[in-house]
Amino acid sequence: MSNTYEFAAQLYDLDYRDKSDVPFFCARARGGSVLELACGTGRVSLALAENGARVHGLDLSPQMLGVFRKKLSRAAPEIRERVAITQGNMAGFALEEIFPLVIIPFRSFQALTEEADIDGCLRCVKAHLAPGGRFIVNCFVPKRGMRKWGYPETVSWERDGVVCKSYGERVDTKRQIIYPVMVYETGGERIEEPLTLRYWYPRQLQKRLKQAGFRILERYGDFEGGPVKRHGGEQIYVCGVAS
Repeated sequence: MSNTYEFAAQLYDLDYRDKSDVPFFCARARGGSVLELACGTGRVSLALAENGARVHGLDLSPQMLGVFRKKLSRAAPEIRERVAITQGNMAGFALEEIFPLVIIPFRSFQALTEEADIDGCLRCVKAHLAPGGRFIVNCFVPKRGMRKWGYPETVSWERDGVVCKSYGERVDTKRQIIYPVMVYETGGERIEEPLTLRYWYPRQLQKRLKQAGFRILERYGDFEGGPVKRHGGEQIYVCGVAS
C-alpha cells in the first residue's frame, strides 16, 4: 500500500531536514491532551509527551508504529505513561475519549485521496474534539506548473550510510493527485516506497474545512507565523468547530 512505509519505516527518522513544526505543536498543546493522527514513528508525539502533554497517536501503518513503540520503550517512565498508541485509519476511527487538540502534522492529511475518506476523517476529528477544542492541519501549497509535475530521481539527503532519493512518477490533474516515490539506498540494497498524495490549493482546503463544520481561526504559511503564499510553501490552519 502507498503511504505506509511498509519497507523503509526503520529508515524514516534518519531524515534530519527541517523539523520546525515541533515547537509550533508543543506551544499549542500547552501540556494538555493531544490526539495526533498519522503519528507515524512518533516524531511529534514523543516531543509533545516530553513537553508535558498526554498524547494519543493513531496511524495505519504497523511498521511505522513498530518504530514508534521501540522509541517509546527507551523513553523515561514518565514519558511512556503519557503516550497511548492505536493502529487505525484516520479516515474512520472511534476512540473513547475527546481531546482539546487534534493535529495532523507534516502534510499527512494529503494521504487521503478519496472523497469518502476525506469526509470521514474530518467528521471523526470533529467528533473527537472537546468543546472549545482546536484542530490543526498542515498541507503543502502546490507550486507553479503542477499540471506538468514530475521529476527525475534526485538525492534528498544522505546520512549514516543511507542515501535517500525521490522521483515523481506522474500527476492526475483531474483528481489533483501526485505519485512520488521515495528511494532508500543502503548497503547495496534499494528500497522504494510509493506515495499517493492529494494536493490542495489554499482556497480549496479552506472551503473544505468550512464545509465540514470548522471555523478557521488562524492560518500560516510556515511554522514561524508567516503568511500563506500563492505558490509553494506550507498552509497551516488552526480551526475550531463552527457554532
